[in-house]
Amino acid sequence: MSGDLKLLLVLLIVFLVVVILTIIMVTVVRRTVALRRYRILDKRRKEFDGKIRGMLDRGEKPEAFSIFSFPHRSLEWQAVESVLFSLLEDKKYEAHAPVLFDRLGYRVYYEKMLTRRNVIEKSSAADKLGRMHCEASVGKLVLLLEEENPEVASVTMRALSKIGSTAALKAVLYQVPGLYSRLLVTRKSIAQALLNFGPKAVPEMVQAGERYGDPVAKAFILQVLKELKSVEALPFAFKCLKHSAPEVRSKALTMIASAGGDLSPEEKDKILPLLDDPVWFVRLQAARTVGLLRHCPTPSLLEKRMLDEKWQVRNAAVAAVIMAASDPVEVFLETLSSKDRYAKESICEEIQKTGFVYQLIENLDPPGTPSCEKSLKVLGIMASLGYGTPVLEYMKNNPDSVIARELATIMPADRKGAVR
Repeated sequence: MSGDLKLLLVLLIVFLVVVILTIIMVTVVRRTVALRRYRILDKRRKEFDGKIRGMLDRGEKPEAFSIFSFPHRSLEWQAVESVLFSLLEDKKYEAHAPVLFDRLGYRVYYEKMLTRRNVIEKSSAADKLGRMHCEASVGKLVLLLEEENPEVASVTMRALSKIGSTAALKAVLYQVPGLYSRLLVTRKSIAQALLNFGPKAVPEMVQAGERYGDPVAKAFILQVLKELKSVEALPFAFKCLKHSAPEVRSKALTMIASAGGDLSPEEKDKILPLLDDPVWFVRLQAARTVGLLRHCPTPSLLEKRMLDEKWQVRNAAVAAVIMAASDPVEVFLETLSSKDRYAKESICEEIQKTGFVYQLIENLDPPGTPSCEKSLKVLGIMASLGYGTPVLEYMKNNPDSVIARELATIMPADRKGAVR
């Protein structure tokens, strides 16, 4: 190796060592400075916390707190901000915090930050104003919902929901169709923001839902109302049962199912026509709603749905019969007389899945009763279609019982190996 090459290699090594040492020194210095800064900030925070709470306890007027006005972004400014946020979490002082945020210039400062081009700074400012419960900032925050950046729109939506005022709620509801059409904010984000307003927001949500011409937005509001389980919104949901859009009819049914447990039989009857809806997922929700509301005055409607072309509807109808019919065994026996083997298998599968098959088995004791005879027929049909496993298990575990002897009449020995 030549001397020049050796020298070059040494210089390179020295350079790398210097760079590494420089990086280490810079990191150490930064950590030292940051640690010192945090210590000072923590000290100031504890100092200001005691003073501010003491002044509030003494009933000092807002003007007296001007002594805590500090230059923006200074350590003192950050310490006071932290103290004011802690006051929001204390019921004793939470009403004073927004007043002090405004008095000490925090609201004005963050409102100015909303006009920045930097997305992170703008989003952070919106979040801070929301956490401060600054009702006076609603007008400026709403403008951010018009922007095309999804992060800004999402954070602003959450900020408005934290403020929780009627003006903030109206602003969010007004923007829902536009946000949907521009795909700026996910449905989950908008729904969570609206849910944050709580039950008090129901009247405004209903009014907005009635105004919306877009069926997607109307269906969305019904979904939110369903989560709130609002009885107050039931009249709106019943109106939507006749809407031309199937999505709206479907969501109206789910809303009624969640909050309509105390409805009169006459009101629940309004659900029944949708069991024959031309759209399958509306029929599905109608069957589920009938089951959840325990309302089945016309079993023939559910019998028809147990033979529906869609397996999801068939399964929902079977579950509804189990939950709502006064004599589900009779309904099943009638439907299992159908010639549609595929539909009958779906019914048998759902009877097993829901565990109703064990109720059928229990009905066999005492023997000879009408309930026993009908249940035995249903179990026999299930076994003939290959759904006899629960029967075999019971006979194996309880060989000498009265029920086992009844089951033996529908489970011949040559079929025991053929069941699923």
